[in-house]
Formats: sequence, structure tokens, C-alpha cells
Amino acid sequence: MEVLSRRRLTAALAARQLLIERERLRPAEAIRRLTPLQAQHPTAPYYGLAARLDGFTRADLEADIGARDVVKTTISRLTLHLVAGADYPAYAQLTRQTRMRKWRKDYAHLDEARVTRELGDWLRTPRSNVEIRDRVRRYEGVPDETYAPVFFARTLLPLVQLPPGGHWDDRGRASFVMDARALPDPGDAALLVLKRYLGAFGPASRRDAAAWAGVAQRDFAEAWRRLETVSYRDERGTELLDVPGRPLPPASTRLPVRLLGRWEQALLAYADRDRIIPPELRPLKLTLSGDQTVTVDGRVAASWLLERGSAAVRVTVTPHVDLTRAARRAIRSEAERTARFCEPDATSVSITGV
Repeated sequence: MEVLSRRRLTAALAARQLLIERERLRPAEAIRRLTPLQAQHPTAPYYGLAARLDGFTRADLEADIGARDVVKTTISRLTLHLVAGADYPAYAQLTRQTRMRKWRKDYAHLDEARVTRELGDWLRTPRSNVEIRDRVRRYEGVPDETYAPVFFARTLLPLVQLPPGGHWDDRGRASFVMDARALPDPGDAALLVLKRYLGAFGPASRRDAAAWAGVAQRDFAEAWRRLETVSYRDERGTELLDVPGRPLPPASTRLPVRLLGRWEQALLAYADRDRIIPPELRPLKLTLSGDQTVTVDGRVAASWLLERGSAAVRVTVTPHVDLTRAARRAIRSEAERTARFCEPDATSVSITGV
């Protein structure tokens, strides 16, 4: 069995995440290939796409959201994501499986089919979180807590946000509605999601896939049996699986500097994150703090923050590792590009820290 070095795994991740060369793709197609983008912070998906797509604009993504080709919703790990509309039912079905097992235990006294039907009919009309809380609290046994009624509904039903949810200036006061598309069989849903995951992040372990999706490994068990895969090992001896024919660039591949958004999905895609986060940076807990990160040679090397004055923009870069002069020059160039994307009307851009 072929052993893949850490550097080759890093190159594979960069290639599949479009972090080597920017491509010209519609946002919906890019998100389908990349898998759902973290959207806890409204601008994060825009940073992520700007790092990956040539010619990308905010209007491009907002147009796809308006057409429902991209939807904002709560899925993996009960966090907000932007999802390609065509794939959304499969992600919704897979990621609810673990939660449904708990729902059925906690609410065994309720008629699941009746509650699903009642709430589904009611949520064909857009509703706010406040309205959902008030409605769901009528069911016996729902805790009188802020989010328990909301998670009750989101577990049972595929709820998506309506625009301006997902927009650059999303203020977090979205309305929710039930997605009209039927949910697929759980086994079929898991198979599609696993294909997407390996296409975007492979080679990876079974544990990696489950941790990324926020589900139990058993929720992918049938999909692993059904999916044709090829096997590798990493330098620690862990088995890594992949779909055949996906890019595995050489370890020597040049990986350019990129500025990424908060809770960037490439940082969250593995149980073992060594291929993108150096071990010495683990104490910083960047995946918990949600720092915006800078990758150098495909791995996190710094954090960055953009501040807007009346007409000027400043990008502050905080290195976490020693940087060469060439890396500092590349960071300054990419930081200016990112600042111009974020604040196109700024009169000046300054870069500090590198």
C-alpha cells in the first residue's frame, strides 16, 4: 500500500480545494466541488471563494443565493453553512441522522409523523426564530430554553434561510422556510456526501469523514461499502481512502499564499489536521477562535484582520511561524488583493505585520 507523505497530502488538499490556481466557476458549482462553506460569519464564504475563484464578485454569490442554487442553512455540527442547492437534501438527510436518534429518545411520547406534518405545513410560510420558538414550545417536553425549540424543528425538517441570509451584509435576522425538495434515502444521502467529501478532501480516514460531517461513523458505514475506493497510508500508518482518479500532486508542488476566512472548512475537514495546521500551532486553537488564517506552502502560518477607516483599509497580519522574505512579499501581495476585494472603494490599503 502506497504511503503518502505529509507534504503530498498537503498538496492534494490544496489542489482539491482550488488553492493552487484560481478557476473560473459559478459560486454554486464551486461550492458543490468544495463541499458546504462555513457561514457562521457572513463574510467568510466570500473570502473563501475570493481565494479560489478568478473574477469572483459578491454579486455572483448573491445571485446564486437568490436563485436558490445556493442555500444558507444549519447542517454539519449544527453550524451555519452555504450549500449547493442541488446537494442540500443529501447533506440535510445525512447530518440529521445522529440528531434524529436523540430526538426520538427525548420525544418518544410524541407522534413523529404528526409533528413533522404539522410543522412542515406551518413552515411552508417563512418564519422567524422567535415564531418557531413560540410554535414548538406547544409540544409537551420541549425545554423552555432559547435554542431547544429551534433545534427541535431543524432536526425534523430541512429548514433554509431566505435572502438576505447568506449575503455579504447578512445581519442575522433571517426568515426560515422548509426546503421543498424531498429528502433522499439515508443510505443514498450518505453515499453522495461521502463522494463529495473525498473529492474535496481525500485521501482521508473513516474517522476524518465522520468528524467533518458531525455524525457517527456508522452513518457512513453503508456508503463506505457501496463506494469504490483506493487505499493509502499516511506516515503514521493510518489507512486513508479516496475515490479513484482524483488529483495527487507531487510533494514538490508549489502552493501559493492564500488568505482564508473564519472557520475555513479546510481546517475543519479532518480529525488529524496536521496536513494544514502544523502541530506547533495547535495550542493557538485557531479552529475554535475562528481566526482568519494565512496559508504558506499549504499550511497555516499566520492570522489576519482587516480594519476599515473612513476611506483607508489596513490589513494586520500576525505570523505564527518564521517567514522567509519571499513569503512575506507574497503575503503582502495577497493581502492587498483580498483588501481590494473586501473594500473596493477604499482609497488606500496598508499591510502591517509582515
